[in-house]
Amino acid sequence: MWYSSLMATTTKSSKAKTKTTKAKKPAAKKPTSKNTSVKSAKSTSKPTATKVVVSKKTITTKDSKKSKEPKTRLQKLYAASIVVYGLIAVAAYLLMSNLSFQLSVGYWGKDELKSVNGTQFAPATQGVVDVQIKWIVIALAVVSIVLPILYLTIFKKDHEDSIKAKVMPKRWIEMAITSAIMVEAVAMLSGVLDIATLKLIGGCMIVTMIAGWMAEKRTIETGKAAIREHYLGLITGILPWLVIISYAIFTIVFGDIRATWFVYALYVVLVVGGSIIGKNQLLSLKRVGKFANYEAVQENYVFLSLILRVLFSVVLIIGLHSR
Repeated sequence: MWYSSLMATTTKSSKAKTKTTKAKKPAAKKPTSKNTSVKSAKSTSKPTATKVVVSKKTITTKDSKKSKEPKTRLQKLYAASIVVYGLIAVAAYLLMSNLSFQLSVGYWGKDELKSVNGTQFAPATQGVVDVQIKWIVIALAVVSIVLPILYLTIFKKDHEDSIKAKVMPKRWIEMAITSAIMVEAVAMLSGVLDIATLKLIGGCMIVTMIAGWMAEKRTIETGKAAIREHYLGLITGILPWLVIISYAIFTIVFGDIRATWFVYALYVVLVVGGSIIGKNQLLSLKRVGKFANYEAVQENYVFLSLILRVLFSVVLIIGLHSR
């Protein structure tokens, strides 16, 4: 009896141990499930992060391409203008005749015939310098080449900053010089040979371009179109043509002759071209349609200036072609 009870106790304890060992086995599996879940979470999170990075790169690449397209087109326009102006300079040198005009200064002189009982003054002129028309065309082409070259090289960063600021002072400086050259040349061909008068005509064109720059700058500062400055430039731009037209009329009335055909062709080219450029400025000040984009505004200025100067030069090259 004592032995049988001892065996029963031993059997029960062994069974209890077996049960405890069996119960512990599932507990050991829990860490593995946690590790598996952590690994799966890590593995699923990595592709998600990669997708976000790729999408960001894709967006930035598309944005950078869009921002570069207008600049590339503008740079191509600068490069094309350099080539065209270079060809004009060569053509003017090789093809144009050596027609020149003597520029003079006016002053009071002594009238020897009437100065018997005292000095009698009479208007007089003195020739100072001879100017060949073909060198005016060459000068126009050379001046027009300088700024595009600078914009593509050492002024590249400054050009980008001016586009962002929506004000380009260097453009107005170049247009002031080139417009003064062209209008003074037309005045010479119309019979205006007094240096002081020619410089006043050129000065009016410079003031016109200064007013254009002021209008552009004022528009950015106030947020409103600077119409007053624009029309001030329009008035100063018209004044030289009053002098030129008066000389053309007096030549017909008192001289009984007319200027050659290409002089009148130059009138049309400069008046029409100047009017279109003026309208381009007015639309840019009002930010109408595509003119709200300043890069498009600059492209229009470059293109219109190129067309105007090419037509001006071609008319003179054809009209003064050496035979």
